[in-house]
Amino acid sequence: MLERAKSGGVRLLRYGKVSLPIEHISEADRNPMMTAAVKELLREQGVRGGRAVISVSGQSVFTRFVKLPAATPENIERMVGFEAQQNVPFPMTEVVWDYQLIGGSAEKGEFDVVLVAIKSDIIEGLARAVGAAGVRVDLVDVSSLALYNAVRYNYDIDRGCHLVVDIGARTTNLIFLEREKIFTRAVAIGGNHVTQEIMREFDEEKMSFAQADALKCSKGFVGLGGAYAEPDDPFVARVSKVIRNVMTRIHAEVTRSVIFYRTQQGGQAPTKMLLAGGSASLPYLDYFFKEKLQAEVEFFNPFRNIELGPSTDRDLLGRQAPGYGGAVGLALRLTAVECPIEVNLLPRFIAAQREFNKKKKYFAGCAVGLALIGAGWWGHLDQSAKADHAAVEKLQTRVQNLQRLERQIQDRVKAIGALEKDKEQIKQLAQTRARWSQLLNALAECLPTDTWIVQLQPASPPPPPSEPGAAPAEATPVEPPPEPPPEPLPGEEGQPRAVTGAQITELVMDCASIYTPDEPERLQKQTEFLRKLHENTALFDANGTVISKGTTSPKEGDFCVTFKITAKLKEPIPQ
Repeated sequence: MLERAKSGGVRLLRYGKVSLPIEHISEADRNPMMTAAVKELLREQGVRGGRAVISVSGQSVFTRFVKLPAATPENIERMVGFEAQQNVPFPMTEVVWDYQLIGGSAEKGEFDVVLVAIKSDIIEGLARAVGAAGVRVDLVDVSSLALYNAVRYNYDIDRGCHLVVDIGARTTNLIFLEREKIFTRAVAIGGNHVTQEIMREFDEEKMSFAQADALKCSKGFVGLGGAYAEPDDPFVARVSKVIRNVMTRIHAEVTRSVIFYRTQQGGQAPTKMLLAGGSASLPYLDYFFKEKLQAEVEFFNPFRNIELGPSTDRDLLGRQAPGYGGAVGLALRLTAVECPIEVNLLPRFIAAQREFNKKKKYFAGCAVGLALIGAGWWGHLDQSAKADHAAVEKLQTRVQNLQRLERQIQDRVKAIGALEKDKEQIKQLAQTRARWSQLLNALAECLPTDTWIVQLQPASPPPPPSEPGAAPAEATPVEPPPEPPPEPLPGEEGQPRAVTGAQITELVMDCASIYTPDEPERLQKQTEFLRKLHENTALFDANGTVISKGTTSPKEGDFCVTFKITAKLKEPIPQ
């Protein structure tokens, strides 16, 4: 809890934290447990009611950084609304979203905008759970952006690029800060992954999640490896290696994010890293990242520019400080401090309740006035009622028109769906046609000199034998698939023909070759043709590609020999 100090700064009044059970918790039980946890925290701190700011994990929020051309505020709002419709992967009626300009200017010809959106059901469930604890939710922020505000309040980032690595329980938020530039990314690796890996490492101990987490907090540290000596206790050494492996995965994600930030966002390489989050307090974590990134690394102190009250335990707060970055960023939103980013994902039902509460006093005044007016105003009220009735009728007419428009839109959507199906069918026909061209080119490349194909027949798979022990029937030749019909011109009727379910699995080729008596058997054309077909493993199955029939002993004076090859296709072709 922060307050505005007389000096003009911000003072810390009280702080605290309470843990949620993290093992075997379902989504249905999460919100009730959160309500109970908030009530417990308020009771411990002696707080009754009041305003509250909450945040949602960056992994649950759709965040997009876009550039817009310089325009008036009204046009920028319209452009951002268009960008939201194009980028948010959910219907806009199902999300709560907000945006803010974070850089650029009319002189530069463009503005940088951060766009955030979240599913309505997620944020409404969270707000109701916190509100049920007896506080009034005024703002809903994003955890990574709240941490960004805390960093900007406590650190000077006008020079170079700062990278904040916020390691939480489930997610690691990466925040790049560079003057007016900001870029965030959420990585689905956190402190819980360290605990789970410790459980796997000591599987023979049948260690529970709570026991593994306690072991991590009491004896865990990041093993530095290399030239550094391992701990004398082999048990502790195993724990340190497990933690190092997880941190190596986080480092790999950091490296990928730095490359993306520099190549796609035009940013600089980070010159300083700030470690934040509840899982960032592991010993030697700063040495680990300093060795990996070859950059300055330090633990983030969100109370650097905040006055501490006389009752504050400074030693305890110093050890826990990196984990309070997001909380400080949220508390700054309720003070008189102007934050760089002030998005608000407040659920619609809270905004509606707030608007109604603003008007309640006006409603009460109107009720008193109407009670004092008396019977002489009944006629006026009757006229007002008629006017309201007429307004309702107009609204009903507009609603009916909108419903009719909605039905038309639904019909168009169904028509588009039908066209999509036709497009897929045409695409399959085109792929089949290209496949035949590929097969014919491959056969031409495999044909030896002085050898030609007399007849080529596609064949379907033979039907199963009717009786046990019966010989399988020969493959049934089929006609090659017809050319797909041309696309109908505008105004013409007709739909693309659907591809049938039958498939061609073999090609039966009657071949002929000039007979050369002085060539040995291994150099005869049919053997060479078969070998090349076997080598083309991309199109033909060597196990099913055989010489099914041929002239085994040509007579003297024969000009040519004939043979038949059955080539089994690697992938069947639809008829």
